[in-house]
Amino acid sequence: MRLVSTAVAVSCCLALTMCIGATGCLPSPDTPSTGSAGSNATAGTSGGAGTSGSAGTTGVAGSGDAGTTGVAGTTGSAGTTGSGGAISTAGTTGSAGRGGTTGSAGRGGTTGSAGSAVAGTTGSGGSSANCVTQSSSISTKIGTVGIVMWSTTMAGAMSAKIDFGLTTSYGMTAPVATLASMNKTLLLGMKTQRMYNYKITVMGSGGTALCESPNYMIMTGSLPTGLMKPTLAPTTATGLSGGFLITALYQGTPVTAFILDADGDYVWAYGGVGSALTGARMSYDGQYMWINNANVPDSAAVVHRVSMDGLQDDNYSSAFAKMNHQMAILPDETVAYYAYGANGCDDVKEFKPSGAAPGGTGRTVVNSKTALGISDTMCHLNNIQYWKDDDTLTFSNLQSSQIAKVKRSDGSKVWVLNGSTATITGISWTGGNHGIHLLGLDHLLIFNNNNGGTGGSIVREYMLNLTAKTGMQTWMYAGTRNNQVMGDIQRMPNGNTIVCYSTLGYIDEVNAQGTLLQKTTAAGTGNFGYIEKRATLYGPPPR
Repeated sequence: MRLVSTAVAVSCCLALTMCIGATGCLPSPDTPSTGSAGSNATAGTSGGAGTSGSAGTTGVAGSGDAGTTGVAGTTGSAGTTGSGGAISTAGTTGSAGRGGTTGSAGRGGTTGSAGSAVAGTTGSGGSSANCVTQSSSISTKIGTVGIVMWSTTMAGAMSAKIDFGLTTSYGMTAPVATLASMNKTLLLGMKTQRMYNYKITVMGSGGTALCESPNYMIMTGSLPTGLMKPTLAPTTATGLSGGFLITALYQGTPVTAFILDADGDYVWAYGGVGSALTGARMSYDGQYMWINNANVPDSAAVVHRVSMDGLQDDNYSSAFAKMNHQMAILPDETVAYYAYGANGCDDVKEFKPSGAAPGGTGRTVVNSKTALGISDTMCHLNNIQYWKDDDTLTFSNLQSSQIAKVKRSDGSKVWVLNGSTATITGISWTGGNHGIHLLGLDHLLIFNNNNGGTGGSIVREYMLNLTAKTGMQTWMYAGTRNNQVMGDIQRMPNGNTIVCYSTLGYIDEVNAQGTLLQKTTAAGTGNFGYIEKRATLYGPPPR
C-alpha cells in the first residue's frame, strides 16, 4: 500500500632573605666608655656605630666633680647601611656627669638603604591552565549548538575532548580525534535558553591528558517557534535506555527534522527544506544531518545535507530524483536508498557525494523485482539497512510483505524472507512491513504493520540458520495500536526496544519482557517519521 501524503534547529614574592634581629646576623653596637672624673670633665666618647644598620649609641656624659658642668656627649655616628633595608636604631641619651648637667641626646642613626630585590624563580612541574586559546559562540541557525574555536601549542598534543554540561560535573563529551592548527568543535545536545559549562582537555599519545583548560561558560538560544514538546508517560522510569531520539515531523507544524533528549526536550531542529519529512540521519562522521521527504506518491524528492551547526545547507534533491521514505548511511559516507523504478518496482540505489552539492556519483545496485524474484507489477520499498560485515543491503517491500538481502557489489540475492519466493523457511507473517533493525548476519527485527488487518502492529524478532536456510521467531511485542503507514523499531544496547507508530504519533520503549516502560506522544496533530536512537550525538550511527 502506498502512503498518501496528507501534510505538510612579580608576584613573586621576592625571594629576598632578610636578616633582622637573628642571632649571629646583626652584631651589637660598640658600648661607649665613661668620661674621667675631674673639673670640666671630658665628655664620654661617642658610642661606636652599630654595624648592619644599628645606630650608634649616644656618648655617655663625663662625670664631673662638684658642680662643674659636664660636657654633653657627642652625637652617635650613623649606622651603616643595613642588609635588606633595616632601619638603624636611634642612639640612646648620654648619662649625666656627676654633679654636671645632663648631656645632650645623641642624634638618631640614619635609615639604612634598602636591599636590592631578587626575583624568585618560577616553580617547575604542573600542567598549565592556559594550554589552550579559545573562543565560543552559538550558531546563528540552530540556537542550541555551541561552536568552540580553539588551538593549543602543547608539545605532543594528539587529540582532545570538550566536556560540557549544565554543571561543572559536565556529563556530555565532544571528542576531537585529530588536531589542526585551529579546531572547530560543536557542542551538541544542549537545551534551549540555558547556561552551560565546558572545559577542554588536550591529550597526547595513548589518550594521556597533557593539560586541562579552566571552566568556560556559554548560553544557548532558541529553536524555531511553534515546536511543541511531546508528552512522556511516565516522565522517568527505571531501566530506560536514555540518549537522544532523531526523527522528523511528518505531519504538523513546524515541519522540521529534530532531536529530542531523554527529557523529551528539543535540542536540535532544522526546517525550511520541504513538507512531509520522514527521514533524518546523521552522517557517519557525525558532521551532517541528511533530511528527506516521503515523496509518496511520486512528485518531487527533497534531500538536503545540513551541517550540524546549520550553517551549511547542501541541496541534493536533483541527485536523489524519485527517492522516497528514508536512507542508510555507510562508513565511507555513501548513501543507500530506494527510488521509483521504470518497471513499477523501486530500484535499490547508492549515491556518494563529492565536491559541491549536488555533485557526486550514483548507481543502481538492483531493481527490487529482480532481487525478490517476483512477477508483481508494483514493488514499493519502505526501508533499507546496511550490514558492514558482509557488505550487504537489506530492504523491505510493502506489497509482497517480503524482506530481502542483496550484495552491494553486484546486487545478487543472499536471501529472501516470507512470501512465495522465500529462500529461508520457517518464517512467515501477514500484513505489511516497514522498519528493519539488523542485529547480526543471522538476526533481525521487523515492524509488521497490521498483521493482515486482524490485529495491531507487531514487532517480530527472527533468528536465521544460514546453513540450513531456516529461521524462527524468538520474540515479539504486540501493542494495541494498528499503524498502517510507516513504522520503525530499534533494539537498544540494554535490551530495550524502541517502537515507533509513526503516523499515529506514538513511540513506546519496552524491555526484554515486553513491559511498556515509557510512552512518548507527539503534541497536537504531530507525528513521527523513521527513528534513530543514539547514546551520544558524536561518532558513527548505531545501525
